[in-house]
Parts: sequence; structure tokens; C-alpha cells
Amino acid sequence: MRCRHTFPSGVALAVVVSALSASPQQTANDRFLAVEQAWMNALAGRDTVTLEAMLAPEFTIIGAGSPADAPVGDRAEWLQNAGRFPWPRHDVRLIRVHDMGDTAVVHCVLTGEYPPKSITPEGGVLTFLVTDVWVKRSAGWQVLSRHASLAAPKR
Repeated sequence: MRCRHTFPSGVALAVVVSALSASPQQTANDRFLAVEQAWMNALAGRDTVTLEAMLAPEFTIIGAGSPADAPVGDRAEWLQNAGRFPWPRHDVRLIRVHDMGDTAVVHCVLTGEYPPKSITPEGGVLTFLVTDVWVKRSAGWQVLSRHASLAAPKR
């Protein structure tokens, strides 16, 4: 039996806010690793309060699962899918953060165990290569854009 870590509504949001607060002891990598993991935990825990707060109004997503005729999804579509499908807990491995003050580009690897007929016909442990663009707003940091692709199989 797998243990799933979830946060009650509002607790994950507090984690996000504190993770992205400027702290001399924390690096940009530390802050954005914490917020990326909090985002994935909120998704697995169906924490809509946190998810809605984290996504910018202009949020878009493209990548794994995007059809060629309509490749870019928007915030409303993503939130609908977040509530409609079961999502596994993802492990986040941060690769690089480009922190430019009010904008940050985050490259990371997400790994989660998916059921059959979800992302792929067979399901299983899937790894995604992700690029997120975060913007600093008056209310705090929000994710503006995500690109996700399935990693190539190991050779």
C-alpha cells in the first residue's frame, strides 16, 4: 500500500507562500523546489484552493497529452482536468532555476505512478520533463505557463 501525502486546503498554500518568501538562507533552487512540490501535492490531494491560487489567470499548458489541433490548454481546462482525473503523488527533481527578479523559469523532472489508460495505454511510472514560468504578482508568485513532455525511455 502506498502512502499519499496530502495537505488540507490552505496548508499547502501556506507552504507555497513561505517557500517563495525571500530568505537570505534559501536559494532560488530551494524556494522553487518547495513550491513545485507543493503544486504537485495539491494536485494529488485535489486541493482546489491552493491550485486556484497558484495558477495565474493567463495560465497555459502545452505538452504531453496535448492534441496537435489544439495544443495549448488554459487555466479553466487545467483546473477542470485536475478535479476530474485521479492524479498520483509526484516526486520533483529540480534541474535549474533562472531567477530574474519578478520572473523565474524552472526546469524540473516529475515522476509519478499512473494507472493504465491515463497518460499512456500501459500506465506505470512515468517521467516528465517540465518547464514552468513563474511570475511575481502583488498577491505573490503564480505559475504562468507550463510545458511538459514525456521523457524518452531509458536505453
